[in-house]
Amino acid sequence: MTFYVGIDAGGTHCRASLYDENLHLLGTGTAGSANVFNNFTLAMQQIEHAISLAINDANIQVDTTNIVVGAGCAGGQTGHAKQLLLEWKHPYKQFYMISDLHASCLAANQGKHCVVVITGTGSSIAHYQNANVTQYGGHGFIHGDEASGAWLGLNALNFLLKSYDHIVHDDVFCAAISAVLEFDYEASKSDKTKSIDAILTRFKQKRASDYALLAPAIVNLQKSNNKTAIALLEQGRSYLQSVLQSNKLDLDAPIFITGGLASAYHPLLEQSLNRDVVIMQTSAQQGAALFAQVCIITTSRFND
Repeated sequence: MTFYVGIDAGGTHCRASLYDENLHLLGTGTAGSANVFNNFTLAMQQIEHAISLAINDANIQVDTTNIVVGAGCAGGQTGHAKQLLLEWKHPYKQFYMISDLHASCLAANQGKHCVVVITGTGSSIAHYQNANVTQYGGHGFIHGDEASGAWLGLNALNFLLKSYDHIVHDDVFCAAISAVLEFDYEASKSDKTKSIDAILTRFKQKRASDYALLAPAIVNLQKSNNKTAIALLEQGRSYLQSVLQSNKLDLDAPIFITGGLASAYHPLLEQSLNRDVVIMQTSAQQGAALFAQVCIITTSRFND
């Protein structure tokens, strides 16, 4: 019997869903960060771990040689990742890799024309039409990812650091961000140099996912009408809207939004675009598994 695994591998989590040959869900597993562009070897280790957890969750005996994997990966569309995949010796029946955006598009509207906005650790927008995916943004933490969790976290840290120089003022915002970092903001102001050094040292070699840990606090502050948090999320919303409207993606195709910040940006985008934006109800894993199944069916028909 053939089993399918759908993977959603991103900057914070790697999620695996195990399906039977009819794509009925059997089990799920979650592992750590898995960006195939930044660190292919680590990403594949996390993918294999998530698959193992999904098999354990299903509580059935499954031979990996009977598993067809469809992996929707952050960075999966890059030539660098594709080349490394060709060189990787995996234990599965087949292993297909697409971008996480592609997988989300397939899941969002059952393979039909749509636009998908991803707002998680990173951010990107995809236009899916006639089996082709056009990506906007998603260039990584250093080069963009505006409106993402990592982007929000970085901007929050910048604000906090500026507050020590009395350039900006919002004690409530700074205290909330400091609390996530496990120190007292008011007490830290008594020794500015030591406090700034501690923050810079802590984030010296941190990844996007570490900055994104600050995003929930920012969203909570926005809900309580904090002006700084509201401004940050509005700036993120403005970026997403500009991408959609500059590329005429807001005109006819249904728009879906997904990711950890989807519920925060959803009402803002609906209001500014004056049209429906739908929070995705299906997982990217389902889209990735569907892609793998289609590949297997197509190959089988070709061989016949």
